[in-house]
Amino acid sequence: MEDIEWKDSLVRILERDPRYDAHAYLFLNNAVSYTVNKLSKQGRPLGVRHVTGAQLIQGLLEYAVSTYTFLAPDMLRYWNILSGRDAGNIVYNLIDEGVLSAGPNDRIEDFDCVPDLIYVAQEIVRRSFGSRTEPVGSTDPLPVIDA
Repeated sequence: MEDIEWKDSLVRILERDPRYDAHAYLFLNNAVSYTVNKLSKQGRPLGVRHVTGAQLIQGLLEYAVSTYTFLAPDMLRYWNILSGRDAGNIVYNLIDEGVLSAGPNDRIEDFDCVPDLIYVAQEIVRRSFGSRTEPVGSTDPLPVIDA
């Protein structure tokens, strides 16, 4: 998609749904690309771009932490991406504009797999970077993201 088309799509989305910052849409679009690229490196056939809601949430969290490190939870909060449903709302706004596409069995409810993205992001950051009270590599289980 050309820059001008992307900007026009973003303006229309923000006029219809002002709940999320423009940067949240850019971030989610990049998280989709990150997730697709990661899955293709894991043996997914080239050209297959479809990801499930749960796969996208996992990729979104990994992308956020790899990009923003310990600030990832704060960035998600700042952009109002607080839950999997918020990510789904953004994705479906991008789908409505033709920026992304959905498969026939995709539903926004597929994003309800993580009700608290901030908590999960904080846990990933804690595991990845440690904290003053916990050693790096804690063995507590992370919350499971169900497909």
